[in-house]
Amino acid sequence: MNRPLLCGEIPEDGCPIGRGGTCDDEVCAALYDCTEGNWVQVVDCEWDGSSMGGGGAGSGDGGAGGCEPLQIDRTGEAVGCLPALRDPDCPVAAADMCEASVCLTGCEDFFLCTEQGWREVAYCSEDGEVVLIQ
Repeated sequence: MNRPLLCGEIPEDGCPIGRGGTCDDEVCAALYDCTEGNWVQVVDCEWDGSSMGGGGAGSGDGGAGGCEPLQIDRTGEAVGCLPALRDPDCPVAAADMCEASVCLTGCEDFFLCTEQGWREVAYCSEDGEVVLIQ
């Protein structure tokens, strides 16, 4: 069984095109697609500087159709955890998207690889809402 290659953290000011990213969102300077484990820029969101708050804002609520990224605490993150996760468990990188879209991935539980092994950091509720574990 071939598992998809995850791209990890998206480039700064970038948004994932396949997970709801749009140039209508002021936080997106460019749209990226995850291709074979690498982020590839597919659209350059050209801003003329006349939008609300300018390019350095980033403090809005996302507005209609906006994307509020899921904020997961990655303190202690490591690489190389074994055994590999099995569906429907996913690494935390699979939740790097708009919070409203996280539970549309098919993942039920999200885990962070730490020096001590996998640690659950979020899950999808029966209502399809992502729940962060503190």
